[in-house]
Amino acid sequence: MSTISANASAHAPVSMFRSVSTDSSGSTIAVNPSTARLQRLPTPPRSPGLAPLGRQLTLIEPPMTKGIRFLILDCPTDSTLPFYLQELKRYNVTDVVRCCEPTYRAETLQAEGITVHDWPFRDGAVPPVNIIKNWLQLVDSRIVRRRSGSPSASEEEEDTPAAPTIAVHCVAGLGRAPILVAIAMIELGMANLDTVEFIRRRRRGCFNSNQIQYIDGYKRGKILKNSLGSGSSTSSGTSSGGAASGLKNGLSKMFRLKA
Repeated sequence: MSTISANASAHAPVSMFRSVSTDSSGSTIAVNPSTARLQRLPTPPRSPGLAPLGRQLTLIEPPMTKGIRFLILDCPTDSTLPFYLQELKRYNVTDVVRCCEPTYRAETLQAEGITVHDWPFRDGAVPPVNIIKNWLQLVDSRIVRRRSGSPSASEEEEDTPAAPTIAVHCVAGLGRAPILVAIAMIELGMANLDTVEFIRRRRRGCFNSNQIQYIDGYKRGKILKNSLGSGSSTSSGTSSGGAASGLKNGLSKMFRLKA
């Protein structure tokens, strides 16, 4: 019996590596008994929910008007808020729109004269009607309509401070925040799917297929008729959107394939 037991144990699978420790990065250090060498095993992938955000800020300047700008950003936290606050001041941000659950104290921004709007909706979804209405009213109230056609118009623009900026964020700034910016730019006069291309060129990975389909079918003035008024910025945007509308069908097909 002792001989059989010895043979059975000789043929049993034996692990050639013995885990001895785990370093600070999460990688496991293993020893190969036959060579007595340390080997570093691959680190398991980190859960997406635990991955640190990249502090990426993307300034969107609508080409049809100089009266408003948008800043798309990753979701701040209380620990990263000092960094974001410095950037918000640099870009002349007047309002911050949160499309996700709060992750930082709004009072910190409000103390600096920045208004925080909590308009959350589901991740990966399109905004409901009431949020679109609130969003367009906010844009309408902040946009600066400069006079045009007067001899001193160029001098007025030189003396005018930077346009107000509305910052908007969800968690990663790739779905809910960009779709609000796209809706505003459609209302400003840009062709629907041109907004997708315009934003994606500046912030890669924006929009899923459902959001692109919604943008494609969005009707200007659907929520608020003439929501941006009849200022010069709106009229100039209309001509810009009309010039690009011929690309709509081709862009629609292209973006549906890439989404």
